[in-house]
Amino acid sequence: MSHRAESAYRMTSISRRFSYLLIGIVTFLLLVFSAIVVSYHIKVIDADLNARLESAISFAQKSLPTPLWNLDFDVVSDVVDALFLNESIIYATIYLDDRIIIEKSRLKDQALKNSQPEPGGAGNDKSLLTREAGIFYEGNKVGTILIQMTRERHRRQLMHQIYGITALTVVIILAIWITTLLMTRRYITNPLKRLQDSASKIAVGELDVFVDKSGDDEIGMLARHLDRMRSAIKKLFQELRESKDKLEEYSRTLEKKVENRTRELERSVAELKALSEVSQSVSSTLDLEKVLNNIVQHAVKLSKTDAGTIYEYHEPGKIFVPMINFGVDETFVTVMKEAKFGIGDGTILGMVGETRSLVQMPDLSDIQDDRVQYVRKAGFMAVLALPLLRKDRLVGSLVVRRKHRGEFPRETVELIQTFAAQSAIALHNARLFQELEVKSEELRKADKHKSEFLASMSHELRTPLNAILGYTELILDDIYGAVPARIREVIERLEKNGSHLLRLINDVLDISKIEAGQLELVLEEYSFQETVHTVVTSLEPLAAEKQLDLKTRIAPRLPNGKGDQQRIAQVLVNLVGNAIKFTEQGEIVVNIAMADGRFLVKVSDTGPGLSDLEKDYIFSEFYQVDRKSTRSKGGSGLGLSIAKRIVELHGGAIWVESIPGKGSTFIFTLPVRVEKGEKPV
Repeated sequence: MSHRAESAYRMTSISRRFSYLLIGIVTFLLLVFSAIVVSYHIKVIDADLNARLESAISFAQKSLPTPLWNLDFDVVSDVVDALFLNESIIYATIYLDDRIIIEKSRLKDQALKNSQPEPGGAGNDKSLLTREAGIFYEGNKVGTILIQMTRERHRRQLMHQIYGITALTVVIILAIWITTLLMTRRYITNPLKRLQDSASKIAVGELDVFVDKSGDDEIGMLARHLDRMRSAIKKLFQELRESKDKLEEYSRTLEKKVENRTRELERSVAELKALSEVSQSVSSTLDLEKVLNNIVQHAVKLSKTDAGTIYEYHEPGKIFVPMINFGVDETFVTVMKEAKFGIGDGTILGMVGETRSLVQMPDLSDIQDDRVQYVRKAGFMAVLALPLLRKDRLVGSLVVRRKHRGEFPRETVELIQTFAAQSAIALHNARLFQELEVKSEELRKADKHKSEFLASMSHELRTPLNAILGYTELILDDIYGAVPARIREVIERLEKNGSHLLRLINDVLDISKIEAGQLELVLEEYSFQETVHTVVTSLEPLAAEKQLDLKTRIAPRLPNGKGDQQRIAQVLVNLVGNAIKFTEQGEIVVNIAMADGRFLVKVSDTGPGLSDLEKDYIFSEFYQVDRKSTRSKGGSGLGLSIAKRIVELHGGAIWVESIPGKGSTFIFTLPVRVEKGEKPV
């Protein structure tokens, strides 16, 4: 294909693509407009049908109650006939308890009749609109009306509109296509072809080619710009020759700049790596000596100094004591320890402690202090010291020393400041850890004393309370004579509250014994079936009082177990008792089975359930679910905590599964046999 033919083909392609693009845009806009119009009409039709249907239902609910109550079916039939004045209604029926009273339909086709809904249903034909509503007379339901409308007539009208819009769209598209094809060829394709020929010649170096600038439109403006570009290219060639010389000069210096920048980057990477290692050691270990050694070594190496020391500040004596040293010998360290640098003594450490800011001495030659003389004898001629501060509290100082005179560069100062901050954190963390250990030991002792005190006091309280309850029972049994009704009611209330108090004291005694390590299991052979039966029998009256079903599901042929039967029964009583307490309706199910060679016990209820937050704390001591119902039911909040401790003493585990509003299931496992002094199996 020749160059001229290729140009003509490209111009034609541009014209055609422009036509196609314009047609596509117009077509898309017409289709969107058509879709919006159709969608709008559909919504209008549906809204109109729904309004008519709701109006018909409302009319029926107002007109039919009295005739239906009086069984005046003629009036009912007249009302239905009046409804059918609306041409969209094709079916209506009035029924009561599935017995049709009045039924009317304008459907003739059997297939349409088959789409009629059954009483209480809504049909399955999408072209139909169905509504069903009850008819009430003075609060009494006297019937149900079902009305069905068809969308068919409106659908036909909509289809005619769609056909019309489609035909109009096609005519508009054809007209636009023909018009754009003619106009683009005359006003775009041919002028662009002439402009392309000129640009092609300029591209191959013919800068004197004629450019047609006669047009006043955008293409004419483009031609004028092309002509200006030709002049600009000539000027650009000259500038390029001048820039070439500058570029060669820049290339000669670029390599040196890259080398310098590379060294700076390597130094920055090394500093970042060192800081990362230091930060990691500070946050991952409490070995203070290891952390501070790491800091001092990195600080000296990266700052290109010769030695470094981290001093700890002792507030009682207000002196700095060297802790970690690098780059000095033992004799130097001994002298520094004996020097006892302190605030206000005129030394660099004294000034750091007094001003709480960095201090540097670029030349130690002029300082006459004997303690500094030894530093000079060791070969050090410049010192930089920074305070170690933690929340405005002085905890020490970081000192680096150099064997040549001169002020420390700004980069070195900033680097040492960073290491000083890490050193302060490490010293502060070490002090906090020491204080934490002391406080933890004090808390452990206090907690042990508390448990022992509670165990002792609970025992002392239980003994007289048992005597009070015993005498109360004797009085109620008329041992001391007949008790008047009013006094009996008070004594019964006294016995009930005393029993409740005794249960609370027993719970406190149990948890105290567990915490004090005084609760021991009484191991014996037992039958899980009998244990469950005893617990359920004792709690059945409570469930019956709330009209709850208390069920048991026990797997057949359960083996006999060995453990503390009384404590296992206590766990079951706590779980089943809680389920009864917090369940208002439904059932409680106790399920016993074997799983992985262990007893598996599930206590399920249909109560209010637990949230995720409540499940996390439900087994904690003195925790009570924060509900008004929980508060009104009372309790010490120790039952589940004691149950958990007893299960764990047997070598088992306990947990809860619950969904708010759908009940809870408390689950625990127990080894079949527990041997004293052995690991439970």
